[in-house]
Amino acid sequence: MKRLTLLALALTAGAVSAAPKADINKGKEIATTICAACHAADGNSGIAMYPKIAGQHAAYTYQQTLDIKDGKRTNGSAAAMKPMVMSLSEQDIRDVSAYYAKQQAKPGEANPKEDVELGAKIYRGGIAEQKIPACMSCHGPAGAGMPAGGTELSGYPRLSGQHKAYIVEQMKAYKAGQRSNTIMADIAKRMSDEEVNAVANFIQGLH
Repeated sequence: MKRLTLLALALTAGAVSAAPKADINKGKEIATTICAACHAADGNSGIAMYPKIAGQHAAYTYQQTLDIKDGKRTNGSAAAMKPMVMSLSEQDIRDVSAYYAKQQAKPGEANPKEDVELGAKIYRGGIAEQKIPACMSCHGPAGAGMPAGGTELSGYPRLSGQHKAYIVEQMKAYKAGQRSNTIMADIAKRMSDEEVNAVANFIQGLH
């Protein structure tokens, strides 16, 4: 009897913690009608101020969108995005996040006239004397990020091919305390504008 009770509790706990399933087709509808103007229907935004979200981990896109809707993230274009997502339910956001996660990300190009070598050095090895870790330790050697393994955690986002201007803007937001992430805020505060520009340029061409 005791074993059956424990089994029932385990099954119940599993049911509670399991995330609702996403509807990719519904997500496509939302992407086409609401998100495409800024992020493109396939998530490969051609506008530098709006991030590329094709191939981005669903949990990360989901959490960032919720934060914008709830007013927890207000920097950059968040103010313009908030009215667009206010009518979306949590399930809608889950659906569109899953849709964009399934899209093929297109590679970008680094500007060869900027310091690509410095950017590569920071991304792959960090800056030891400033206690800055390698970006790839969290975001992966090719910038693919690290998903949260099916949990409700958002993991580390995909950076590969992301617009340089967008990355620079986010690093400034972390440094100014406009985005809340203790790890990224600490790293951003230790980096000079030159170092941020260099690594952002490198990431833009990373694939």
